[in-house]
Amino acid sequence: MQPTTEIRNPTSQIRHPTSQIRHPKSEIRHPTSEIVDSSYFCPSLFNTHSMKRLIASTLFLSLASLSFYACKNEPKIDQADLLGRWELREGFRNEQKSEDLAGLFFEFFGDGKMITNMSGSTAEAQYELKKQMLMQRGGDMDADYQIETLNDTSLTLIATLREINFRFVLSKSIQVN
Repeated sequence: MQPTTEIRNPTSQIRHPTSQIRHPKSEIRHPTSEIVDSSYFCPSLFNTHSMKRLIASTLFLSLASLSFYACKNEPKIDQADLLGRWELREGFRNEQKSEDLAGLFFEFFGDGKMITNMSGSTAEAQYELKKQMLMQRGGDMDADYQIETLNDTSLTLIATLREINFRFVLSKSIQVN
């Protein structure tokens, strides 16, 4: 009689790590071979790298959606609202009220031209609107103004000129014919 050889599968004794999990609602076999009640949270049973990626992805998507929402709600400046003469009601230099700016005015026309006495003498210049920015070019000086508020009676401009911060609160001049 011939000897019989028993053939064994070498992989049959390899146990998959998840084979120790019996049922999600019952008990879990912890790596230390203790039976742990699954109603308790055990961080060592979860892949912390995946959890970090999940948290980072959630944070990134939240910030991206907030920034998109904030940019979308930025009010658009309409050139028609800017047209006309605007005279200084209050002027601030480095956040201090300044009487030296009395008499300041800006006058805007539909063809992209403006007249102002910002430099001390009345001069004509070109202007362009880009989002919340009013860019004055040519004339006595070039300047960029941030439009803080604009409605039918009030215009607030913020600018830094020669390293000095200015804030101009202007009122629309009523034209009498």
